[in-house]
Parts: sequence; structure tokens; C-alpha cells
Amino acid sequence: MKLRFKANSLRLRVNQREVQKLASGQSLREQVAFPGGSTLAYVLDVGSIATASFMHGTIRIEAPQSEVAAWAKAEEIGMYFDFDVAGSELRVAVEKDLVCVDGPPEEVDLDAFPRTAKVC
Repeated sequence: MKLRFKANSLRLRVNQREVQKLASGQSLREQVAFPGGSTLAYVLDVGSIATASFMHGTIRIEAPQSEVAAWAKAEEIGMYFDFDVAGSELRVAVEKDLVCVDGPPEEVDLDAFPRTAKVC
């Protein structure tokens, strides 16, 4: 699972294996360690409603189980959620990770979703 930030939005990208785990009710978790012992964790889970939180160094996103199950079987690339944040908005995208066509070899994910002509 990959995490990307831009302005007041975040995007999680998941490969085929991770989508199947999520659809079966398993949570996905990654962690980044920093010098000095600090960590940043991010978790993608299923729940009854979409939620987003950040507590104790962990970003937690929950997507509705029914939406995850339908998305896992569909051709749609992503699920998108907007959350009100003190007069602003947090935009969360959960997207299927597509095969990288021009990246370095160490970034090749054999479980990535294939690209199709319909996808830019």
C-alpha cells in the first residue's frame, strides 16, 4: 500500500493482493520509521461508514464494507471520500495501483493492476 499527500488530501494505492485482503475484511497497515524512534503508520480498514482519523502517529481510513466489496469486483479505479475538517475538507482517495510503465525496477509491483486503454 502506498500513501501520497497533496494539500489537504491523501491517496492510498493498493495492489490486487491488497484489494482482495481488504474485500475479505482484513485491514492493511504500513509503517514508516524515522530517526529517533518515531513512526508514522497508516491503516486502511473496512467498517460500516467511511471515516478518517489521525491519532498517536497513525492515519486510519475506514471504507464501507459494501462499497469495498463492490469496488473489488468492478473496473472502477477508486473510491473517494470527503470529510469536513474545521471549515475545510479532507479528500481521501483509495485507488487500485496500476502497473508502472516507466519507473525504476525497484518500484515494479508484480501484484499491480494491469493498465487498460480506458485508463490514463
